[in-house]
Amino acid sequence: MDERILEFIGDLRRAEVRISPSEALDALAAASEVGLVDRETFKTTLAATLIKEFRDQPTFDRLFDLYFLDLEALGQGLQKALGPADPRVQDMLDRMLAEEGMELDELTELLMRGGGSEMEMAIRASGQNAGLERLMYFLQVGFFSRRLSDRFDWSAVEADLERLLKLLEARGLDPGQLARVRNYLELRLEAFKRMIRQHVERELERRAYRQGEKLTREVLSEKPLFALTADEIAQMKAVVARLARKIKDALALRQRQEQRGRIDTRRTTRKSLQYGGVPMEIFLKRRHREKPKLVTVCDVSDSVRNASRFMLQLVWSLQECFSRVRSYVFVSEIAEVTQAFSTYPVERAIEWALKGAPVDYHCRSDFGYAFSRFSKTELDSLDRKTTILVLGDARNNYNDPQAWALRLIRERVKGIIWLNPEGQWGWGIGDSVMPLYAPACDFVRECRTIAQLGEVVDNLVHHWWRRGR
Repeated sequence: MDERILEFIGDLRRAEVRISPSEALDALAAASEVGLVDRETFKTTLAATLIKEFRDQPTFDRLFDLYFLDLEALGQGLQKALGPADPRVQDMLDRMLAEEGMELDELTELLMRGGGSEMEMAIRASGQNAGLERLMYFLQVGFFSRRLSDRFDWSAVEADLERLLKLLEARGLDPGQLARVRNYLELRLEAFKRMIRQHVERELERRAYRQGEKLTREVLSEKPLFALTADEIAQMKAVVARLARKIKDALALRQRQEQRGRIDTRRTTRKSLQYGGVPMEIFLKRRHREKPKLVTVCDVSDSVRNASRFMLQLVWSLQECFSRVRSYVFVSEIAEVTQAFSTYPVERAIEWALKGAPVDYHCRSDFGYAFSRFSKTELDSLDRKTTILVLGDARNNYNDPQAWALRLIRERVKGIIWLNPEGQWGWGIGDSVMPLYAPACDFVRECRTIAQLGEVVDNLVHHWWRRGR
């Protein structure tokens, strides 16, 4: 069971649930204390030792059911899978074996007297080194079921059963009772073989779930944002949340390392002279880094609304990485939506920013007008610690681009990063004015997928704000 729990912990980690080695040891110790008698107690014990955040609970529940679904059937429940119980036949066989001093094969003993838990453990033991890690498709279930079945010595079992029946017949058991005993033993034998197949099917379901989750995340992360369906948008919210957590975890680790400091070789070497060159005293140098300010400016026209949705979600999930975050949305008119995020839950605030902000969502995009208005009303609030993050396709509908406004903003801030949800092939073609805005930006990146968005934001959090002016 310890191996099974460790496999379960491995899958939780692959699902990006953070579990330390000490927590894994706590789970093993706690599980050994509570045992497997009560499935809910066992589940609650593992959850208490492994899960630290409420958002990880659904992942834990799904994987637990795939790993330990059979625990519901251990004991009396699983006896139903072994055929109807017949105490009279069992007592008759036990008395005869005791009187004859007959020795049986281990598997025969298991079939006659073993409970469901013992049978399940025997099947799992036979599954070790059987190549089940290559089990990926339903068509392989039959092959691996036979492979596990072949690991048992069925010829010894059949020989033992024949000896038992002959002894019973020699003792004068009538044909009706003899048929009843034969049927009882054959039912248990068939039930055991069915349990082998069920074990393989559960292993397939567990692996398929893990691979399916991974495949879904990879496919959605690489799919163009404008092509997402309503159902995929709902799934993407979880992908973005997972991405944000990954970025925060990496940043937290780096910050802890910086707090400890790096070795100051000059001071350490100088101090070691009094010890004959042996560095008895180690000096560390620490750098205090102030968190940056971030201003996001999102185009919320129909063509790029999905991209704005996920950038707002990602940035606000990472807001503790910045000293201040302010957000604006525009189509032609521009409006600040920062207040909505302090008033409403994040999901509701994003929906409000995309549908209820004081802008005309049905007009034609005008980047030039939005930037000119922003420069007139917000310029005094910008400083050298502020980074502007713009998301838009720069399709200006042949309006005046007013590139001077973006250049003026750039003079007041640390830098401007522009993310364009349109492929680079389209920049400068038709009504695209991206080439006019690009010279005022420090970085211009194509951002057609969540993977690209995550890469840019990760770079912003971990590298961009560490740079000097």
